[in-house]
Amino acid sequence: MEKDNSLTNKAYETIRQQIFDFDLFPGQIVSDYLLSKELNMSRTPIRQALMRLKNEGLLEEQIGKKNYRVSTITKEDIQDLFDFREGIETTAFMLSWRNGITPEQLENLQEITDKMKETKDAGQAKEHFFYDQQFHNELVALSNNKRLIKAHDEILLQLTRMRFLSFLENSLQSKACMKHQAIIDAIKDQDYERGRQAVIDHVRSSRDDYINLFGNGLSANSLCLLRYFTRSPETDSKEDE
Repeated sequence: MEKDNSLTNKAYETIRQQIFDFDLFPGQIVSDYLLSKELNMSRTPIRQALMRLKNEGLLEEQIGKKNYRVSTITKEDIQDLFDFREGIETTAFMLSWRNGITPEQLENLQEITDKMKETKDAGQAKEHFFYDQQFHNELVALSNNKRLIKAHDEILLQLTRMRFLSFLENSLQSKACMKHQAIIDAIKDQDYERGRQAVIDHVRSSRDDYINLFGNGLSANSLCLLRYFTRSPETDSKEDE
């Protein structure tokens, strides 16, 4: 049983990363048979992993068929997701303010934002992406509300796929740095309402950016370009051998 769980977790992590890296494109069919060959394991742990990914919203069942496909990203999906995210992050900010944001916590947020700026300027898109995620994780964690943190974790998988589009739009990286700094500056100035509005502005601005990018669906060329930027040099060198 322990071995089966280990294989399921391995399959889950591998397939999830393929979705995030756009090795598996939105709308692409996912076959447990082909995956079992690729990952060199039986179809049982593959199916369990696929079911888990379906429950997380990264895969969807095909009506009348046994296979899954990678969930598409529509304007309606983005709107719903960011409405939910706005509720989580504004409530988290309110609770964090009520709890009292310490100088050390504020310094941590500033350090993360500074690293975002550094990695953006250095053209290190993956590293920038990591610090962008970390900023929001830390901001929600300051609420000390376990249910809010859990809700944020649950939508993080969906947000991750969208945020990968910053690889295609450098302007989104610059904007994220500015929006994060606006939140930090409001906290430094002890201006709660300005900070709350900065959080709302950031979430809504991100929503509009992603709707513009996804509104008409990503072209095949855009997806291929995105896949190129999300692949690691180690992966490419291995395939060239």
